[in-house]
Amino acid sequence: MSNFLFEKKVDQSLLKSGLTVPVDQQEQIQEAVGIHLNKGDNVEIEILINDNLYKAKLTHVNLSGETSNRTVFQIRYSENSSICQKIRELFSHVDFANGDKDNAAIEVFSGDNNTLEFKVKSDMKEIIERILNEYVPAKQETFAGHPIGTFFRNDIPRKIYSTGVVNSENYLITGSVGQGNWAMVPWVCIFDRSITTTATKGVYIVYLLEKGGNTLYLTFNQGCTEIRSTNSKRETIRIMREKAADIASKIASRGFQTDEDINLGNGLTELGELYQKGTIFYKEYKKGQVPEEAELLDDLKKMMAIYREYVDIYHSDDKAEQAETNADGGEKELTVKDTIESIKEYITAKGFSYQEGLIENYYLSLKSKPFVILAGTSGTGKTRLVKLFAEAVGATTTNERYKMVSVRPDWSDSSDLFGHVDLNGAFVPGAIIDFIKQASVDRSHPFFLCLDEMNLARVEYYMSDFLSVIETRDLKDGKIETDPLVPDSYYGSDLEAANRYGAISFPENLYVIGTVNMDETTFPFSRKVLDRANTIEFSFVDLTPPTEWAVEEPEPLELDNDFIKTKYLLLAQCADQQEAVNQYSAELQKINGILQQANAHVGYRVRDEIVFYLLNNKEAKLLSENDAMDNEIIQKILPRIQGSSASIKKMLCELFKVCAGDYEGQQIENDLGSKMMAVAKKPDCKYRKSAEKIAFMVRRYEEDGFTSYWL
Repeated sequence: MSNFLFEKKVDQSLLKSGLTVPVDQQEQIQEAVGIHLNKGDNVEIEILINDNLYKAKLTHVNLSGETSNRTVFQIRYSENSSICQKIRELFSHVDFANGDKDNAAIEVFSGDNNTLEFKVKSDMKEIIERILNEYVPAKQETFAGHPIGTFFRNDIPRKIYSTGVVNSENYLITGSVGQGNWAMVPWVCIFDRSITTTATKGVYIVYLLEKGGNTLYLTFNQGCTEIRSTNSKRETIRIMREKAADIASKIASRGFQTDEDINLGNGLTELGELYQKGTIFYKEYKKGQVPEEAELLDDLKKMMAIYREYVDIYHSDDKAEQAETNADGGEKELTVKDTIESIKEYITAKGFSYQEGLIENYYLSLKSKPFVILAGTSGTGKTRLVKLFAEAVGATTTNERYKMVSVRPDWSDSSDLFGHVDLNGAFVPGAIIDFIKQASVDRSHPFFLCLDEMNLARVEYYMSDFLSVIETRDLKDGKIETDPLVPDSYYGSDLEAANRYGAISFPENLYVIGTVNMDETTFPFSRKVLDRANTIEFSFVDLTPPTEWAVEEPEPLELDNDFIKTKYLLLAQCADQQEAVNQYSAELQKINGILQQANAHVGYRVRDEIVFYLLNNKEAKLLSENDAMDNEIIQKILPRIQGSSASIKKMLCELFKVCAGDYEGQQIENDLGSKMMAVAKKPDCKYRKSAEKIAFMVRRYEEDGFTSYWL
């Protein structure tokens, strides 16, 4: 049985002369070949590649001079040797000029009979063999939560991206085993994002498994659902075959089949039959006869070349026309305001009613910073809002772009989220590491992580890494990058986990929302947490059912991440909005002067995030400026305030004057809270919600001698 030793990235020395053994594997490689070498010694060894043995030399290099104390082992061969020619053949699919080499590597294993084994680091053969061997047996088991579903939806896209043949920025890879029930014909699609991201329409690459599970087809295919919706089945097939013939006449097949002999099995559903009829080019892989890695990668590379040629021929004019139309002020996409209205309609159709302006506030909070806390009593719809909003923009549990994690009271550090290495040295994944990895692969779509009842444990403990890394966000070449959440070294000696996950940063398309109940069973928030989030309080509940029920449930949108992705990370990026920034900052400075009386003043981070929220609102025209500032006072400033000193009461009274004006009384009088509440409810109150909250906090101070934002 072979054991993994180490990995070697492809470089010119590997392709011409050999490779250097990592220091920590020098003893293991000597054991693998059954010999101990002194300095200057070398021995001929055999290396197995694709079932063939090749000769090479293992050398203990005799260094001199300043480096003489170093221990270096190398596997050597000449440029004209059979093994060197074989290695160059293995990597003939790699386009070194375009940077594919960053993903090209050889894995070295200990073999039988004192041999070594070289394998191309890639997983295409593993992918195809797992599909052929495991899918049909999996259909006899429970669908929900089955590992083969995760394999199709998460692992296969990640593994294909890692080959370097498919670029994740330009192409979306999606796998499906069905929705709620096992699909008769599961698939893995590669979409050019510029023309389609759904299997229902457009042209794309798709791997199709025939019904019996004995053959997997790599195909260049076309969506049928949209065509079928307005045509008979017979007419749909005719249209698709005409299109297939036209494409095949203009694009070289590159060795793929162009006939109609693809066979996905008998007794197919209509959709399965249309998959067959829509096929333009294809190649089959039989169970037990799957080609070697190099051939599989070469096939994929050729199919990608076909796809690029197709887009150049059939869609270049469309792109030019679209650019010209946009430049001339032609038809544009829905505005943010229109999109928010569609989201609200979707949520309402599900039977949930939220306070006016809450959905807008939630959206602006996510866009300003991808960390939001929803606070309130149990049963007010906090968790449901996270799920419904995610569904409304196209993120669901089915496509695994929405995930809810119930926080456990015993969580004490980040290992509960990301994972840990057990006593045997094996990495045990945490609650969210796979979800974050998937988000980092599919950066074009938003991913929503809901931490339910997040303060059952101390947030600043188990989210310490997250709270620190979110502050390292920086814009580089149009992408938001961060320091690693999970470094390369996190997996210890578990190389399989290290290869699976690698270093994981905070993806720009990940949005973390925590729901909290503030009672005797939960922990309070530290300022470190509150400073990094918008805290939206839920106190409104309308139990009255709608007067009119939706006749037809609105379809969810399929939005890309640009809809929610933040525009601002630094105040310097707001230079074109200088007048508005100065206006907002002046108001915040006035408030901060009052906060300083009780040492509760905010810093630059809070100022910047409030300004970003207000600018996002100004551009989208969702709320009035006073309503937007009102939201930020109650979400970013008031949650920090608590205490029993007289300075706390005095500070709240002064803040109230900023929010609502004088309250017709003196601070030495009793029942100030009631007087404040009456003023807060007047039509001319500037910041109504903040004024009402301050009135509540003052009343609590008067009754208990202590006050805080939280109930």
